[in-house]
Amino acid sequence: MTAGLLIFACTYALIAVQRLPGVHLNRPAASLLGAVAMVVSGALTLHDAYAAIDLDVLVFLLGLMLIVGYLEVGKFFEWAAGALLRRVTTPATLLFGVIVGAGALSALFVNDTVCLVVTPVLLAALRPLGVRPTPYLLGLVMGANVGSVLSVTGNPQNMLVGIWSGTTFGGFALHMAPVALGGLAITYGWLRWAFRRELAQPFPEPPPAVPVAVDRPLVARALLLFGVAAVAWLAGGSLPLVAITAGALMVLVAQRDPAYAIDRVEWSLLLFFASLFVVMRGFERTGAVAWLDARALGLVSGGSPWGVAAVVTAVMTALSNLISNVPAVLLWRTTVPQLPDPQLAWRVVAMSSTFAGNLLLIGSMANLIVAERAEARGVRIGFWEYARVGIPVTVLTLLWGIPALVLTR
Repeated sequence: MTAGLLIFACTYALIAVQRLPGVHLNRPAASLLGAVAMVVSGALTLHDAYAAIDLDVLVFLLGLMLIVGYLEVGKFFEWAAGALLRRVTTPATLLFGVIVGAGALSALFVNDTVCLVVTPVLLAALRPLGVRPTPYLLGLVMGANVGSVLSVTGNPQNMLVGIWSGTTFGGFALHMAPVALGGLAITYGWLRWAFRRELAQPFPEPPPAVPVAVDRPLVARALLLFGVAAVAWLAGGSLPLVAITAGALMVLVAQRDPAYAIDRVEWSLLLFFASLFVVMRGFERTGAVAWLDARALGLVSGGSPWGVAAVVTAVMTALSNLISNVPAVLLWRTTVPQLPDPQLAWRVVAMSSTFAGNLLLIGSMANLIVAERAEARGVRIGFWEYARVGIPVTVLTLLWGIPALVLTR
């Protein structure tokens, strides 16, 4: 028991900090070390470790990533960003377009991917204008985070919630639509106010077009298959089975070397998930999860939906910024089904773990992707510079999300 607790604590410390003197690890590597340590220490047997891995989640992620990989190969995301930039003429409309566009793309194609491919396109379009790109970069990442709450394909934690809650693709989107729309409006409103002086200055000329060589046949096939998958999900099809079927068919019909798309699969994210499942199983064996469940249930036992939503939101917000949102959701996998209204609680978990990602620069992988890609191109987003906007946006969107979910349950 002691070994399992110690390994869990060390693993999550490494996931949160990532860098210690003489040790340089990313999140997947830290979680892999923790998973291996659970088996080597005897906290789990190798068979128990294999059994802990939820293949439904990994298969769902893999299928979706294959389609997104082909869309990346076909330059779809660059084209979408360029099309948006060509249609704006003022700083305020550009900010609005970036936030809404990032939110819409993230709802379908995963927020991390959208931030990864759109950041350099946005910077390339802004550089000739001589404007400070920070407001638009913050709009990109915060819009992507908020918009991703709309669907089970929007971010990794939603995928977990979608599979474990047994919800349908359409049912999840229906409940989350007002949450996402209100959240995007709040995000735009606050960013426009926070950067009102910069946004009041007109562009010296319209944003220049960014030339993109789109592989139209490839993009058309990928979008068609994604549309078919969405219809199948709306009809109640299995999330992992439909996703991997669509991904396999995409490999078949793409008529392109599959190596390019397979290289774009985030294998490190799949490793991260698989290893975390093992770490969490070892943590469960210590009895600590049962203790945490009892404490959480004591806070909400017999409580109203408002009380349940408030407690879940507070806990998920804190955990998401301490150990990241995906581990936070994993930690509550066994707790949520015991709450008074599990379906509402699952939706609150998805909403709060997603919106909490906007709190601090280290709050989500999407934030770090934008910050790192921007810094590589000479634009630095400081920790406090981000927090000055991220904290109020997070608080306001959470205050919107709770009543939006409770009143529509």
